[in-house]
Amino acid sequence: MSDVRRHCVKVKIEHNVQHSSDDPGAAIATVARSHFRRFGYAKTSMKEIAEDCGMSVANLYRYHDGKLAIGAAVAAAEQAALFAECDRAVAAGPVDLVAKLVILFHALIDGTHRQIRSTPLLFELGMAVARAQPAHHQRILQETEVRIAGILGTSAAIDARVAGQLILLASAPFVLPWMLRTQPFGNPRAQVEPLIKCLVSGLAKTTPAGIAASAQPGNPL
Repeated sequence: MSDVRRHCVKVKIEHNVQHSSDDPGAAIATVARSHFRRFGYAKTSMKEIAEDCGMSVANLYRYHDGKLAIGAAVAAAEQAALFAECDRAVAAGPVDLVAKLVILFHALIDGTHRQIRSTPLLFELGMAVARAQPAHHQRILQETEVRIAGILGTSAAIDARVAGQLILLASAPFVLPWMLRTQPFGNPRAQVEPLIKCLVSGLAKTTPAGIAASAQPGNPL
C-alpha cells in the first residue's frame, strides 16, 4: 500500500471512530481487530491502536479498561459471528432433530477450523482471552447449550434442558476451541453423527426423572 493510500485509510478510520455516535468502543475494537489479525495480541500495543483511532492512549480508557478488554471485545465479536453462522446453517437445514444437531456441531467445527486456517492470530486471541477471562470460555458453552436445548425443544419426548446439558458434556470435542485445534480423539467431524444418533436415541427412551438423576449440571468441560 502506498504512503498516500495508507494515509487516506488512516484518516478514514480516525473519522469513523471519532464520529461513531452509536458505539465508539465497538469502532475501537474494529480497528484493534485489524492489528490483532496481522500482528497478534501480544505484539499489538495500546499506542498503535490509539494512533489508528486518532486519539490518545488515555482516551482509549474511556471506552475500554485496557488491551485485554479490547481483546475480549474482539474475541466476543468473533464468537458471535461464529454462532450467527451456526444459526443460519441450522435454520436452512431439515426439520429432523438429529439432523439439526449434526448441522449445529458441523458448523461449529467448520467455523473454528476455518478461523484456525485463515486468521490464526485471531484464534490465538480467543484462546488468550479464555485463559484470562473464564467467562469467555463459559459463554461458548452457554451459547452452545442454548442452541442444543432449542433444537431438542421441538421433541415432546425429551427433557430439553437436562438432555441439552448431557449432549453438551458428551460433545466437548465438537465445541471447545482447544480440542478442535488438537483433535485428541481424531477427526471430530466424522464422529458427530454417530454420537448424536446414539445420544438422542438413548435420551428419548429415558424418563425426565432418570435423565435428571444422571445429569451433572455445572460440570466444567
